[in-house]
Amino acid sequence: MQHRSLTWLASAFVALPLVACLASGNHDAGTDGAKNAANATPPIHVSQTMVVLRDGRPASEENYRQALADCRKGSLPTQPLGDDVVGKLGRTFYDVWYEGARLSERADRWDYQTAGTCQFKPVHESTLAIIKPGETVTVDLIGKTGTRQPSEGVVREVGTDAAAEHAAKPAESDDDAALRAAVAAQLNKQGQGDLMARSAGTDSAAGQPCKRLDQPGIGESCVWSGGRKWGFSSDVVDDTEGLNGRLDSILLWRHPPQGTGKQWTTEKMTVGAAIDGKVFEVPSGISLTTAN
Repeated sequence: MQHRSLTWLASAFVALPLVACLASGNHDAGTDGAKNAANATPPIHVSQTMVVLRDGRPASEENYRQALADCRKGSLPTQPLGDDVVGKLGRTFYDVWYEGARLSERADRWDYQTAGTCQFKPVHESTLAIIKPGETVTVDLIGKTGTRQPSEGVVREVGTDAAAEHAAKPAESDDDAALRAAVAAQLNKQGQGDLMARSAGTDSAAGQPCKRLDQPGIGESCVWSGGRKWGFSSDVVDDTEGLNGRLDSILLWRHPPQGTGKQWTTEKMTVGAAIDGKVFEVPSGISLTTAN
C-alpha cells in the first residue's frame, strides 16, 4: 500500500482574499488592446519556492524523517531517499515569466511515497502552463502530455491599484474606499470578514518593492508594488497554486500564522531584463489535445 505525505494537503491552506472582487473587472476588458495594460508589460522573471509548514517546519520532510527513524528502529529492510531529494520534500519550485500579454509558469513539486513498508521513493511532478493571445496550454512535462484551449491572453486594466499611484494623497479615493467597504461587507455577511487584508506598510524582497498585508488566519504577506502601470495590484494576497494566482498580482513572500500553512519566498525577480522567448512555447515531444 502506498503512502503519500501531507504535502498534497496544501490546498487546505488556500487563501480566499479579494482577488475575486478586485480583479473581476480585469477580464472585462476583452481583447481591446487600448484597454489592456498587460500589452505593455516588460520582460519579468520570478523564481520562487513554496513550502507547506507545520509548526515552522516543512511538514512533508518532517513526516519522512519521522517515518525513516521509525523504520530504522525495527528490522524491516529500509530504502531511504537521497539527501538531495530530502531537502526538496514538500517544496514547489516555481519559475514564472511575463512579457506583454503572455505568461508562462513552470512548477516542480517534490514529495515521497512508500513501496511496501520502509521502501521510500521520490515523487516528482513537473508542469508547464502558458497563457498567450490565441491559446492557453497546460503540460505535464514528465508524462509528455498537455491540453490547449482558446485564450485571449493575459488581460489587465490600468487602475487595479490606482490609489497607490498617488502616494502624495494620504487618503484612498472615494471609489477605492467604497469598493473595499463593499467587499468587507460581503465577506462579513458570508462569515469571512477576517479575510480582508490590512495594509502593514512597505518592504522589499529580491530587490523589488512590495506592499505588506496582514490577514488574520492567513498571515503576513508582501505583494509586488512596482507594476501598477501594467495593471498589477498590490492590494491582493493570492497564494493559490496555478495561473489564476499569477495574473493580477505577484506575491513575493508570505509567512503563515503560527508557522503553519504555506510559506512563500522569492529567490530572484528581474524586471526589464531580456528573457528567452522559448519559455512561452510548448517543448518538442509533447502530445497535445484540444479542449472544447
